Amino acid sequence: MGGEKKDKEFSTRAIHVGTKHYEGSVNTPIFQSSTYKLTEETYAGWAAGAQHTLIYSRLSSVNSEAVAEKLASLENAEDGEVFASGMAAISTTLLGLLSNGDHVIASSDVYGGTYGLMTEDLPRFGIEVSMADMRDVNSYEAAIQSNTKMLYIETLTNPVLKVCDIEAFSKLAKIHNLILVVDNTFTTPWATNPIDMGADIVIHSTTKYLGGHSDIIGGAVLGNKDLIAKIFPKKIHFGGSADPHNCYMLERGIRTLDVRMGRHTENANELAKRLEKHEMIETVIHPSLPSHPDYDVAKRIMPKGTGMMAFIVKGGDSAALSFMRNLKIIFEATSLGGVESLIECPFNSSHMSIPENVRKEAGIVSGFVRLSVGIENVEDLWKDISQALEFN
Repeated sequence: MGGEKKDKEFSTRAIHVGTKHYEGSVNTPIFQSSTYKLTEETYAGWAAGAQHTLIYSRLSSVNSEAVAEKLASLENAEDGEVFASGMAAISTTLLGLLSNGDHVIASSDVYGGTYGLMTEDLPRFGIEVSMADMRDVNSYEAAIQSNTKMLYIETLTNPVLKVCDIEAFSKLAKIHNLILVVDNTFTTPWATNPIDMGADIVIHSTTKYLGGHSDIIGGAVLGNKDLIAKIFPKKIHFGGSADPHNCYMLERGIRTLDVRMGRHTENANELAKRLEKHEMIETVIHPSLPSHPDYDVAKRIMPKGTGMMAFIVKGGDSAALSFMRNLKIIFEATSLGGVESLIECPFNSSHMSIPENVRKEAGIVSGFVRLSVGIENVEDLWKDISQALEFN
């Protein structure tokens, strides 16, 4: 796979790389076919492991190959695979690269589904998990054991928005010969390329910014071709393959990623500055603000920014819920990264299954709100937020 990288700019690659122009089509057509005709070429590909061979759509399809190639280009990766969900991508990666007796280090403020997988399921397979602090590479180093095989981090943590120093973690991983896996969902390849910083594997929930329209569920894993080759058979075994129509929708969404992300981040930057001055807001968390603890790291790791932000409403969870339920434009809903602004309180949604003491220790305190800023007019968004805060 791999292929076109630095010879074309990001927006051009997002539109053109990987697209299959059958019969002169401008876009990759939807190949709604469960199986493909077997030929000498496909038999040979099957014998070689079946990856990137059109045999059966649970393995690969025209549409999955197209979008995987596009994403590999955007992440400057050697290879990639797409999945039916972000959690399918995460679970298949971890179970594909870790075995009974191995040890992985992560952080308690990872995405809630990832936390559940690591604390409830991996131990059932004999895989040890230690939790450290993604803001502090030394805490990960202190947790390394003789059987440690992987470091797992997020470029920007969900939902407390810690910025992870990927370059420092990459150095640590190389010193100890460990696999570095980075969930890059919140920043996307538009803002951050973890592989260029030394990561081995990059994971995305393509449901979010990459799809961009809140109309698909999906995941992707990009990175070192030898590691992807180990993950691919597990995708077949676990069945988390993305269907052709889903892949078509994802490829369509990626084509506008460059222009969408610019508006997402501009809006978020402006709202963060205004909210920081609002009397009803205790704290605003956004990497563009000098008040953010990781402001300097963010300028280096994700200089283009993000559309994700968080803030703490004075008055606790009840005040936060009252605020959200009086919004007129911004939807109270889980997920993120769509063109529309979405808001939630993690304590009763994405992180509900995480113990309260763990949430609070991670920074998800009473009144904590996560906002995925959309691409609406920023003045309309501010009017909506202002009137909802006045209701409190």
